Amino acid sequence: MDQTDDKELYLKFKEGDEWAFQSLFRKYYSAMCHFARQFLNDSELAEETVQDMFVKIWEKRETLNIETSVKHYLFRSIRNKCLNQIQHEKIKKQYAGMVLESSHQDIDPEHYYIEVGLIQRIEQSIDALPPKRKEIFRLSREQGMKYKEIADTLNISIKTVEAQMGLALKHLRHELKDFSNYLTTLFFIFKKS
Repeated sequence: MDQTDDKELYLKFKEGDEWAFQSLFRKYYSAMCHFARQFLNDSELAEETVQDMFVKIWEKRETLNIETSVKHYLFRSIRNKCLNQIQHEKIKKQYAGMVLESSHQDIDPEHYYIEVGLIQRIEQSIDALPPKRKEIFRLSREQGMKYKEIADTLNISIKTVEAQMGLALKHLRHELKDFSNYLTTLFFIFKKS
């Protein structure tokens, strides 16, 4: 078969002709596996990569637009898939190395549970607010309402909402002072709307 025949097969499989697709697959599969093996150094992975590429081509056949020769397109596609596979493997190895490295470090369980204590203290501090202030704070921070929406909902002025929010945040700062290392995060979470 020459390139003209490949182009005819491509046009047929683009319209859903399975026989044309299988013909291209049979014609190039072995050569593409050999080509992929040169990149991946793994026969099984090379075959999986080629098969996956053909599956993807079949799935996107209706939108596929091959302007060069079909052979060139197939080999360029498999080269790109192999390079992506190599990059993926490299990232996996780097991550495995980081995990292995961190496994040798001492673990301080308190570091991982401090957040639980902080969340409980935040809830207790919010619950300790006067009822109206607590309602304004929760409408702002838990329901995401803007100060104007809170003022309209509660039939109060925006200045009152601002003042009550300022007092609520001041109270939280005072109540959570022993979590000072985390207050930067806390203030980001509880930033003014």
